[in-house]
Amino acid sequence: MPRGTDLTKYGEMRLLSEWVKGAYPGAEVWMRLRLGRAIPHDPAIEGDAAAAGMARVFARYADAVVVTRDELIVVEAKVKSSPGAIGQLLVYRDLVRWTPELREYGDKPLVLQLLVAVEDPAVTRLCAEHGIRQAVHKPAWLPEYLSNLSRRETT
Repeated sequence: MPRGTDLTKYGEMRLLSEWVKGAYPGAEVWMRLRLGRAIPHDPAIEGDAAAAGMARVFARYADAVVVTRDELIVVEAKVKSSPGAIGQLLVYRDLVRWTPELREYGDKPLVLQLLVAVEDPAVTRLCAEHGIRQAVHKPAWLPEYLSNLSRRETT
């Protein structure tokens, strides 16, 4: 099993993959889709390779984008719920319209979805206030995964 931040990303992607497969069977799914333009449109940096390279730092990736018959769902996954995920989803909401792969789905209602394994009541309340769906998925491997996190993270 990976360590440190690799362990966190491993857990999030495993959680997400399992949940999407069960929650949206047969749906069109993009994992780690870059949202927005590859380079923000800024006339000041066009033609300047160094400035364009720095602009790429702002690239945002949705953990998953799911297209169902009725909705376009942007998903952020966290093993342990985090208030920062709400901010990420709100930014993603604005970037969807600038994402070339998603243009054909512009007529579908956009849904922001937070997926967590360990819930935080404050984050749950904020999700409700911002119209963000939250799903809690507790896979069988969660206790072992949590035991591998550092002591500080598990208390």
